[in-house]
Amino acid sequence: MPEAFSLPYEYVDHLIKPGLQTGAGPVALNQYLCKNQKNGGNDGATSFYKNFRWIKNEYGMSLHKHVGGKNIDLAWKGQGNDQTFIAIWNFMLNNKDLLDKYKVEVCGRTHSDGTKDVKATGKIKRMYFDKMSDRAALQQMVQDRFFGMDCIGFVQNFMIWVGERADYQAVEPRKYPTHVCKINIDDIKEVKPLDFMVWNGHVALVDWVWKQLDDNSAHIDMCQSSSGGPQCNEYVVLKQTNGKGINGGREFTISSGTPTPPVRGHFTIWRREGFWY
Repeated sequence: MPEAFSLPYEYVDHLIKPGLQTGAGPVALNQYLCKNQKNGGNDGATSFYKNFRWIKNEYGMSLHKHVGGKNIDLAWKGQGNDQTFIAIWNFMLNNKDLLDKYKVEVCGRTHSDGTKDVKATGKIKRMYFDKMSDRAALQQMVQDRFFGMDCIGFVQNFMIWVGERADYQAVEPRKYPTHVCKINIDDIKEVKPLDFMVWNGHVALVDWVWKQLDDNSAHIDMCQSSSGGPQCNEYVVLKQTNGKGINGGREFTISSGTPTPPVRGHFTIWRREGFWY
């Protein structure tokens, strides 16, 4: 388990400032996407991948073969890595004629009853690439929720990006203290960069610790992917409580921050042995 030479905010910048380098220029992966219907679902992405991944170009190459089935499955769930998205987008740019062979659905968040929120239906080339530049078309498809990243995808792919993991391992947030980061942080004064902030259904990373405000609170930066996509929340107030949460860990809360962190409530903080900055 190596020392990390980059912080989470640098991975956020890699993804969105200005974005991932495609053949059309940088495209920001500034969207949250999660397969879980309670977190918005991935109806539009499903309509894209279920057809486009199999269609072959004139050389017999399909997206499925070019990118790899596992990589596409992860991207479809909101857990793809940066290289996968670049490969998908460049394949689209190089095979625009394939984008007129089927229709997709532009969808908002899944309704509470599980039904789709279909906002538009059409062929990708006609809806996007025939109306705007290639770069703008890809960026609009991100905004329309065909591509994005969820909280698990962000944390796991950051670990791959800094060399802590060789490949992707899907772990539910509440199981992180058992499978990913087993050292509980019980005292706010011990919190460090790269510590894991674990909710029952969400996970984020401590990016930096600025200063202690008092015995029970501190100013930190944190990074995550939630509403708004991959982001760094600066000068968040971290507060220690007397409660116990997941796996008996000390509970903390957060407030303030720029931008305001989308996920609040009580969470625990954990550290991965040997993973440090």
